[in-house]
Amino acid sequence: MDRQAEVIRSRTNSVLKRARSVGRGKEEGLVLVEGERLIRDALAAGHVPELLLVAEDQMPSVRDLDPSLDVRGCAAGLMDGLGALKTAPGFAGIFQVPQALGLGDLVALLGEGPALVLGVAGIADPGNLGALVRVAEAAGAACVVVASGGARPFGPKALRGSMGSLFRVPVVEASDLADAVSALSSLGVEQCVAATRGGKDLHAHPFTPRTALWMTSETGEVPDELQACKGVTIPMRGEVESLNVTVAGALLLYAASGGAEHGR
Repeated sequence: MDRQAEVIRSRTNSVLKRARSVGRGKEEGLVLVEGERLIRDALAAGHVPELLLVAEDQMPSVRDLDPSLDVRGCAAGLMDGLGALKTAPGFAGIFQVPQALGLGDLVALLGEGPALVLGVAGIADPGNLGALVRVAEAAGAACVVVASGGARPFGPKALRGSMGSLFRVPVVEASDLADAVSALSSLGVEQCVAATRGGKDLHAHPFTPRTALWMTSETGEVPDELQACKGVTIPMRGEVESLNVTVAGALLLYAASGGAEHGR
């Protein structure tokens, strides 16, 4: 298949118009993924794009892709403004939004042995949400539970922030935070919540083999539904009052992952 011959040279091309529409969030159930690495992560995870757009001068780099994929080249400058990135990376793909799971799937995801869960409740910045999922994957989390009321997990900014992790880590969406807490409790999962202050010292908290760590809004406010969870606080020196939510999440998730490792 000679992909070099399939080059779009008009800004009014219908394919580009559709890509712009998806990039602006006007096509429900679809997302525009930008960047070669992120697109390759999606492909490796089994996600098949409706369409891939590649800058004309970068077409040789896609020769290794499945020839059944619909790949179109684009003349210089035509990919600018397709999505949210100011500088077009030369790779863009229209993908179905990854399928989120429900609370009923937790039984299969967690099994009966050690398990680490990241819970997210009220994170407003999708980039922070994506970065937390990336840390969760690195720490060995079985899944991520995202409660309603904050950033959604499968928008372009969250996907970029996760560096591909959102294509690989199971995401459970919960319309009601109280239901999520109840579901995890019924499966014998100890639930902790990041507390800016007043919680158990991170170094002294005995994380159990089945632990869910809840990260809340960037302000540190803990929702009423999580007040009964065990608060865990990162001790800080000097005059620092708090850490960025993703930095705090990384420290807490790696500490919690130690409990899961000891239980194996």
